[in-house]
Amino acid sequence: MDCAVITGAASGIGRACALRLATTGATVALLDVNGAEDTRREVEERGGKAAEYAVDVTDDNAIREVIGRLPAAPRVLVNAAGIIVRKKLLDCSVEEWRRVVDVNLTGYFVLLRNVIPAMADAGGGSIVQIASIAGHTGYGFSSYTAAKGGVLALTKQLAAELAEHRIRINSVSPGVVESGLNRDTLSNQAIRTATVDNIPLGRLGEPDDIARVVAFLAGPEADFVTGADLVADGGMISTIHWGNAGAELHSFHSEDR
Repeated sequence: MDCAVITGAASGIGRACALRLATTGATVALLDVNGAEDTRREVEERGGKAAEYAVDVTDDNAIREVIGRLPAAPRVLVNAAGIIVRKKLLDCSVEEWRRVVDVNLTGYFVLLRNVIPAMADAGGGSIVQIASIAGHTGYGFSSYTAAKGGVLALTKQLAAELAEHRIRINSVSPGVVESGLNRDTLSNQAIRTATVDNIPLGRLGEPDDIARVVAFLAGPEADFVTGADLVADGGMISTIHWGNAGAELHSFHSEDR
C-alpha cells in the first residue's frame, strides 16, 4: 500500500488533507512539530490507516530519519506546514523573518529533498504545496508573502525537474480559511465582516474546501497537470479591496501556527 505524507497535519488545512487522502486507501503519514495524535485517531476511527511523527519540518536530519521509516513508499507529498507573523517589513525582526521563511519555504525544501528520491524509486507520484493568494497579490505580511511567493516559484521550477522521475508537482493558493492560522484576525468582527465582503461567494473558506482541491491534484484525474497553481479563494483574488479594514488587519502583531 502507498503512503501519503502530509506536513502540518495536526490542524487546519493539513489535517483536512490527511482526512481526505485517507479515504483513498493510502496510509497517511502525519507530520507536525508536536505530533498529530487527534488527526491519527480520527483517521483510524473512520477506518483509515495512519502513522504519526512529531518532527520539525526544518530539521533535515529528523525528516530524513522519518522518511526512512515510513510504513510504505511515499507516492503523495502535501507540504502544508505553515506559520505567520503579522507584521509589516519594518516591524519584523530578522529572527521573525527567518522563522516564517524557514517553516513556510525552507521546510518545504527539506521535505522535497528527502521525499523525492524515495518517490522516484517507487515509480513516481504527486506533490501538492500549499501556497497562498498572498503570493499572488502582494497584500499580506512581508515575510509570509515572500515565503508563499517562493513556494509558487519553486513549484513551477520543479515541474520541469521532476517530470523525468514521473513526479507531478502543483500548488494550491487558498484565500482566507477558518483555521488556527487566522483565528486571531477573524475574531475581530470588523475584519471578519470586511473579509467576507471581499469574497464573491459570500463565505470564508473551510479547510476541507482546500483539501478537496489537493486531493484532485494529487490523484489520477489530474495526471496531465503539473507546474500549475489552483486558486481556491471564493473569488477573493479578483475583487480584493480592504479599505479601512486593511489598517485594522495590519494593526495585529501576532503569531500563530
